[in-house]
Amino acid sequence: MIRKLWWMIHKDLVSESRARRVWPGMLLLGIVVALLFSFQMDLPPGEKGRIAGSLLWLAIFFAGMPAIERSVATEREEGCWEGLLLYPVTPALVYVAKLLANVVALGALECILIPLFAVLADVPLAAHPWAMLLVAVLGDVGLAAVGTLLSVLAGGMRQKGSLLVILVLPLVVPVLLAAAEATRLAGEDALGAEWSRWVQLLFAFDVVFVAAGTMLMDFAVED
Repeated sequence: MIRKLWWMIHKDLVSESRARRVWPGMLLLGIVVALLFSFQMDLPPGEKGRIAGSLLWLAIFFAGMPAIERSVATEREEGCWEGLLLYPVTPALVYVAKLLANVVALGALECILIPLFAVLADVPLAAHPWAMLLVAVLGDVGLAAVGTLLSVLAGGMRQKGSLLVILVLPLVVPVLLAAAEATRLAGEDALGAEWSRWVQLLFAFDVVFVAAGTMLMDFAVED
């Protein structure tokens, strides 16, 4: 099972690295959104840290959604989706593979956006790199868990790219809120009980969303 999971993740990453259909546009969109947000943060230095986390995760969300949507739409358009489902794996394993590939895409986006926000907004987001890494991984898993499942469900709809953001946003508000607050506290050097509660809440959302996605994938594939 691990070998099959690795094969599907490797297939997606190699395909994107060769074709470069989604990631360049995702990174460019993320940089543009980050620049726009940073230029609008005309606040005293002490106030920037209070909204930097929220703006950062909004930028990650809006820039990352096209990559998550295309992770399924590309295979549907090229006629590969049915062949993938005929492979001797469960739909849940296909979901986990797509989820992990999308987590890698979001991680690549954050490798650019987090330092960019830290420099432009003058907020010490990298003051505690391990804390920031934990928040980034948990936030990516939550976004990818919901986005991957809904991208499968929205695969047969027209204008599915614009619909996906509308469908995903209400569901990932808890993830965005928890990640933004944990990011703010990490930037303020407040890694205490409040930061731990937000991280625990983020982890709980991830567990719920991933479990729901693996259980609902069978129905999503049938639809």
